[in-house]
Amino acid sequence: RSPNYQFLLSPDLYQVTETRRQELEALACALHDCLSGMGRLAAIAFDPRLGQGPAWGKLSRAFRTGVPAFYEGLQHLNPSRVPAICKVDFLEGTDGKFYIVEIDSHNKHGMGYSTLFRRMRQVVGPDHISFPGVVTAIVAELARRNTKSLTLIYADQERFYLPEFQIFQEELSKRGIRLFLAAESEVRVVDGGLAFGGEKVEAKTFVDLPSMYRNPALVEYLASGYRSGEIDFLIPPKPFLGAKSGLAILRNEDADPVLEGVLCSQIRGDSLALVRQYIPRTYLVGKERKPEYWRGLMNGTRFVLKESISSGMKGTVFSDDLGFYHRFQKACASPGKFVLQEEIENRFQPFRYFDEDGKLLESEWCLRVTVHFVMRAVADVFVTGRRSKRIQGATDSVFLGSVIV
Repeated sequence: RSPNYQFLLSPDLYQVTETRRQELEALACALHDCLSGMGRLAAIAFDPRLGQGPAWGKLSRAFRTGVPAFYEGLQHLNPSRVPAICKVDFLEGTDGKFYIVEIDSHNKHGMGYSTLFRRMRQVVGPDHISFPGVVTAIVAELARRNTKSLTLIYADQERFYLPEFQIFQEELSKRGIRLFLAAESEVRVVDGGLAFGGEKVEAKTFVDLPSMYRNPALVEYLASGYRSGEIDFLIPPKPFLGAKSGLAILRNEDADPVLEGVLCSQIRGDSLALVRQYIPRTYLVGKERKPEYWRGLMNGTRFVLKESISSGMKGTVFSDDLGFYHRFQKACASPGKFVLQEEIENRFQPFRYFDEDGKLLESEWCLRVTVHFVMRAVADVFVTGRRSKRIQGATDSVFLGSVIV
């Protein structure tokens, strides 16, 4: 493999206590309620005949900002439908609590990695109790939809993720599910259907509708099929559900009573309260407030500036980084493209790893705990570790599967 896919191997596993497992299962149900409610809120906010006033305007801007234009007219369809699979990133604070730093519910990346780390877990600890796994949960969801085939089309700019898509494909095949896998440039629209490599496929269930720019005929085919109900997605075309601005909306940090009433009109109060317990203080940043307000707010507290729609650590700047305030001033002049989130002091934890010579060493790692939720249940948990708070997949990072203890 290319060096871009290298990482450090570990003989250790991340341990999820039974108490934590129950906590995550309860959160799965509450998160499902919140995402479903956000979908209904978006449908109302996008229709000026229904959503009128400052609170609805705030929601409309937050749900639209940074979203590619071709999703316009699609995001409001099937308002209550939520992504079948939702990836949520947690940090474990020094207080031992889990904190949600991203609800990435419009992103198919990670399913293959989760499958790979599950395989590693089965080698390291075959007798341990574990979560069912992403593939097992997806197979069950496909059975509910009465299909044994699935189509994953990835945008040309997503080619980096092809190896993990192939791992996902291999594992699905073992479970009797055929996954048609192709890049957007490899797919043609022919006679009302799709052709991959000369083979015509009457595909009805797709993983998602990615942001594609080189095959407009394919985009129109998928969008038209979704509008007519002829095709469906595991991850419906609602990019706003994966935007970090959604965390700020759910938190309602300013305690806006009108916004609170709007949220509670579509989201169960107990579900909203539970999800809020896991989200650090998060604010929408834009032209409405001057930089002086934010400097007063941040006084003595470390924050992270994040681009609302971005991948991984892209668009993320810590308040103790050089150039933070220059970037922040630009964010304050933007139309709500950024959020400001209180930084969580991550607890360093010891894990062993193998160096390039195969020597077993131990180090302290900062962890990002990724949980895949499928509908109202936890499908799997895996962990990315680095020796710095900039946690992302890299050659100096370690990946761990999980077990329940």
